[in-house]
Amino acid sequence: MTAAGLFGTVARYAYRSQIGRCGTILNGGRQKQWLSQCQYRSKRFFTVLGVESSCDDSSVAILQIPDSGNPTLRFHGKVTADTTKFLGINPITAFQSHRRSLSPLIQTAIEYLPGQKPDIVAVTRGPGMISSLDVGLQTAKGLALAWGVPLVGVNHMQAHALTVRLCRALEGKGLDSPKYPFLSLLVSGGHTMIVVSWSLTDHEVLAETIDTAVGDCIDKAARVIVPDEIVKSKKDTNYGKMLEEFAFSDCPGSGYEVSKSDVVGDQLQERYGWRLPVSLGGAKKEGHRGLMKFSFAGLRSSVDRLVDTRKNAGGDNWAEVEERKALSKEVMRRCWEHLASRVIMTLEAMRKKDIDIETLVVSGGVASNKFLREVLRKQLDFYSFDKVDLAFPPIEFCTDNAAMIAWTGYEMYQAGYESTMDIAPFRKWSLQPLDEAVHNVERDWEENAFGILGVSGWKRRATD
Repeated sequence: MTAAGLFGTVARYAYRSQIGRCGTILNGGRQKQWLSQCQYRSKRFFTVLGVESSCDDSSVAILQIPDSGNPTLRFHGKVTADTTKFLGINPITAFQSHRRSLSPLIQTAIEYLPGQKPDIVAVTRGPGMISSLDVGLQTAKGLALAWGVPLVGVNHMQAHALTVRLCRALEGKGLDSPKYPFLSLLVSGGHTMIVVSWSLTDHEVLAETIDTAVGDCIDKAARVIVPDEIVKSKKDTNYGKMLEEFAFSDCPGSGYEVSKSDVVGDQLQERYGWRLPVSLGGAKKEGHRGLMKFSFAGLRSSVDRLVDTRKNAGGDNWAEVEERKALSKEVMRRCWEHLASRVIMTLEAMRKKDIDIETLVVSGGVASNKFLREVLRKQLDFYSFDKVDLAFPPIEFCTDNAAMIAWTGYEMYQAGYESTMDIAPFRKWSLQPLDEAVHNVERDWEENAFGILGVSGWKRRATD
């Protein structure tokens, strides 16, 4: 569908919503019940249309929040760009996929609007790939203008942090769970960070990666460890899922246990003659430059060197399947324990300051890994943080999705914020405000943005 066709559909639908209609309407061969204006006013709903296009997922959602009762996700659709031949994200292919996919998704989503136009349109503004972001942002602007409703530009990482609040709201656990402050471990192919959320708009980044993200490390390890025939048989580039499925394909559980000594490393070295390094293993003393940092580049390089050495000696069949599976498990174990170590350090530091953290949210694409969930829970229990609620979104909400964008747009709007129509996308948009003492950072519209409210394009609205 062309843009003109889509906005024509929006305009006609907006008009139909204004006049109201009772009864059954046939739409594309399917029956749909439309609410009359009198029926609609009897139970007020706040409706959000959400659009996500930060990377290679085109996603659209219709989220409905009633005055009383549980929110409902009336529609949630996603199309992922086919980048299998590139063995990963390809910006041009992703851009073309967004141009093809977003309008049909929105056309379908419109059929699920509850007899009205949405109250707001929420869209990812950043961080992400500029070309991909711009497709979603311009589409959302057009929709907001056609309907005459506010636009809310959402920070993608803020949305990941708030995903558990969305999920708990959908489960009927209220609109304010977990309560602030809560801690988030945000893990994906592009981000690895620990964030404390003091409020909706006040987020402090406590730890970040100094090199590559954990998801990128896992993906690249999977490409060299998982047998080629398995990689080629897959229809997507979800290498993290591929690595986990391969590692545990013949056993029901991981058998993971926390130990202060590296028992597993000793066993692997004795059996196979190799041991993977511990990332920033010595950085546990106060003042150490790597104390509250993540690093995965060294681990990734070690895997590459190991595989290259073995290939030079044995060719493409460099290891038996069992050894490859052992290496797969060990890569994940090292990554997950590194994540857990910084989480434990953070909680210990907050405990010393008498800051009570009840919930640790783990979100982002990597959060769908079941082994990660097991390692984090056991590590928290081992180090006396068994009372900390470990909150993971359902797997379908761990990866990029429009539902979390719709929810974050709703929360921002209810707090009194909406976006102006001249906003542009951000390739980088930090959750944390820029330190006023730092003067050598260029604040470029597509390069460096800091803080949820520290960017241009917000306007306050009157709230009750």
